[in-house]
Amino acid sequence: MRFRSTRSSAEVDFAGALVDGLAPDGGLYTPVETPRLPDCWESWGYIEAVTGVLRAFGCEDPDAIVAEAAAAFSHPEIAPIVAVDDRMVLELFWGPTLSFKDHALQVVARLLAREVSDRTVLVATSGDTGSAAIEACRGRLPIVVLYPEGRVAEMQRRQMTTVDDPMVTVLGVNGTFDDCQAMVKEAFRRRPDLLAVNSINFARVAVQTGYYIHAAARIGRPFQVVVPTGNFGNAYSAWTAARMGAPIERVVVATNANHYLADLFTEGVERRTGVIPTVAPAMDIQVPSNLERLPLGARSDFAAGWASDADIERTIAEVWERHGYMLDPHTAAAWKVASGVGGDVPRLVVGTAHPAKFADVVTRAAGVPPEMPEVLARLADLPEQHRVVEPDVDALLDLIG
Repeated sequence: MRFRSTRSSAEVDFAGALVDGLAPDGGLYTPVETPRLPDCWESWGYIEAVTGVLRAFGCEDPDAIVAEAAAAFSHPEIAPIVAVDDRMVLELFWGPTLSFKDHALQVVARLLAREVSDRTVLVATSGDTGSAAIEACRGRLPIVVLYPEGRVAEMQRRQMTTVDDPMVTVLGVNGTFDDCQAMVKEAFRRRPDLLAVNSINFARVAVQTGYYIHAAARIGRPFQVVVPTGNFGNAYSAWTAARMGAPIERVVVATNANHYLADLFTEGVERRTGVIPTVAPAMDIQVPSNLERLPLGARSDFAAGWASDADIERTIAEVWERHGYMLDPHTAAAWKVASGVGGDVPRLVVGTAHPAKFADVVTRAAGVPPEMPEVLARLADLPEQHRVVEPDVDALLDLIG
């Protein structure tokens, strides 16, 4: 399997795409061709699905790494599907940091550590990637995390800033996630020795594709998947699963008031405005990197919609009151968008984070606090360790050394 930059004809194999992360020309590595699923895919469990996808994309010997990563999840099904009213929720928040990012990062960090041991991981986060990357890289690789200061939930921040480890550096950037992401991309351009674990790294897409194929095997018939979307990596992974042969009839992109992607897929119009802070901060993005991977002709494969803060809080309240099921703000945005999706096939709403990570919003909306997992409850008493910096790449590289 070969991978080509979105900006040139340069090609690498899976290991090259994994370690390089970003192509030297600034493009994103994308497979030259999409492999098809084998006839046996419908019998795959979670580990077999993720392993099968990684092998299809050229990853060598992923079995032990995927099995070890899966053991870090607290739910026996790893990615359970729960029926709620007239739709299903794919719960992807049972990993060590309680977000969907754990699925890919627990695997990718181990794959990188197998290839290299003396290089630094640099990552930008809109909230959940940072803590998931720290948890996955600790004891394996040094890591520097950038997050937009004042633009992530308190619990998301504490999951990063309470880590006491000399190999972990957390920086709050005076800017937006798009500023953090631009800093990371420029740093990679200047320092190719840095390692990427953001979804610009195709290995993350591959692992995420695996859990959509596992979901398709359990559903057993065509369905639509509604994905809370920020940087477009998770939605792109669902589309990749469909391209490989999973019976995903349509991928529906759900955004918040930063609805650049919703406008693009519904109107064909690119409207970039300033980033608006919302109650669903992981989607407070106007420059979704993974969109560069999507062929222009594939935009018709997607539907889209968006939810305001009021929509999100109203949805949390209604679903809790009627069904006793608690949604985090991002999943609530997807639930609201799913309510407007037509068709006769089942709707799978992707649950991307545990509601306790956004306890203030959820409590205000539902009128009761979410159950607080111990892994989050203990953070309240821990000191925070981080520094606030300006969006200056030169200063960042000086700090990394």
